[in-house]
Amino acid sequence: MNPVLKIQDNQTLGPTTFPKRHAFFDTDNLVEWDLNVEQRFYQAEKVPIHGLKQGPPGSWDARITSAYGTTLVENGLFRKWFACMPDASHRDKDPDHWVTCYAESEDGIHWRKPDLKITGQHRWAGNNLAGLPGGVMSVVRALPNAGCKYLALALHKWPEPEPDVCEDVKLNRPGMYLFGSDDGLRWHQLTQNPIICHGDWAILHADHVKRRYLLYTKMGASHGLTPRRSALVIESRDGIHWEGYDGTRQWQETYVPDDFDDLLAAQRGFKIGELYGYTLYQVDTLYLAVQSILNVGLPIQNKMAQNANGVFHLRMAFSHDATHWRFPRGRPSLLEVGRPGEFDAGILVCESAFVEHGDEQFLYYSGTCYPHGWSITPNFEIRQDIPIEAQRGSQILGLAKLKRDRFASLAVSWKGRFDVETGPRQGDSLTINARCPTGAVRVAIAEQRSPYHVEPRKHDSLPGFSFDDCVPFTGDAVNAPVRFRQAKIADLPKDKFLIVRFEVSTGEVFGYEWGSFTR
Repeated sequence: MNPVLKIQDNQTLGPTTFPKRHAFFDTDNLVEWDLNVEQRFYQAEKVPIHGLKQGPPGSWDARITSAYGTTLVENGLFRKWFACMPDASHRDKDPDHWVTCYAESEDGIHWRKPDLKITGQHRWAGNNLAGLPGGVMSVVRALPNAGCKYLALALHKWPEPEPDVCEDVKLNRPGMYLFGSDDGLRWHQLTQNPIICHGDWAILHADHVKRRYLLYTKMGASHGLTPRRSALVIESRDGIHWEGYDGTRQWQETYVPDDFDDLLAAQRGFKIGELYGYTLYQVDTLYLAVQSILNVGLPIQNKMAQNANGVFHLRMAFSHDATHWRFPRGRPSLLEVGRPGEFDAGILVCESAFVEHGDEQFLYYSGTCYPHGWSITPNFEIRQDIPIEAQRGSQILGLAKLKRDRFASLAVSWKGRFDVETGPRQGDSLTINARCPTGAVRVAIAEQRSPYHVEPRKHDSLPGFSFDDCVPFTGDAVNAPVRFRQAKIADLPKDKFLIVRFEVSTGEVFGYEWGSFTR
């Protein structure tokens, strides 16, 4: 043996940290379950909103109000940044000229467009244009030490800004640029060059758990001899320097549609499925995505190009690393298009993030009453037989909502049990997200046999934490406290790896959350 070689004091990889909050869209932490426990999925509820329709002919938002952008809630005020388009003016040019608008609301339903007096005043007096050039893709709360409160990702399809709108910004070429702001209205350019030049949509996500930024954007890929929209992801610690892209086809693919997507498209009467956009939502260390899926009909391109014709649906996926995405069985939908004549009968495109508001989650989306490609040829040229004016007001904003984290549940129609590994106690209290108006949920807590992934429990329960010791919960709540008759959650030892056991009678559990430690 080489005398230079010696035993190294290395670190063992294994269970180190566990999430405080979990949603049962992901079931990887289940250890054992009765056969009558089933995973159920629910669609979001569509809710009308007011105050965000297009402006009159000639206005900055006459053609399209899109869900590209983000809504944040701060001190009870909903703040929305969203991309809009003025009227198309030339048949021989790409009419997609984006501008960034801003709106506010007290309830997320009734909106107002303030006269910001920031930019574009000579061309469009009284506008609600934020000081952000191009079309906003995302606005996030910046990570610590960013030097500003907000970061925004904006798309520039043209090398020059829209006339009279943020004309002092210097753009080198089309692509995705990063901007910073302290008030969300007046923005400063942070990247001299585009971060990436790959597609006409992207989202920026600030991962406050792992202290990183993620940027997802469109890229083209072929499944066999069928081209289709797909997505790649890059990562950064500061928003300026990015990793995960080493050149064409040397990028970090995050999703390419496959045969199963085509089967789902066929169920809807179409040929193939394509990925059109992302919404990202984080539950502690679990990443959830809403994927906007374009179900494509004929004709299908026989070259590397985008397919034009189709309608949409929304579905969800989950990931543990935000790169590799998985689905529940069947890839169930979260939202379907409306009926013919409704504003969202064709296209469904979502904002970059969910909005948490009390016990509810809001997902803003934009819809069109026409299918994708209705006003263009398969080669993406403007159809001469459709008046330019017909595009006015063709895409408007809508809202879908559901109770917090209720994307999926573990449900039992009669009575059943399941065990979940949670690691050591993560706080002094424990709540469950459950619905059982006519039944009940009981919880027991046991020690895990050994601190390894999905090891079973050592015994039925710790003293004082059995099913019989638990106060049953009946009702409907996203944060119902788990209580025991003679013991408290804070009494559980901090150094033991735990199994939280659920007994469900005629009800369903959507997730759980540990409360903070008492100081």
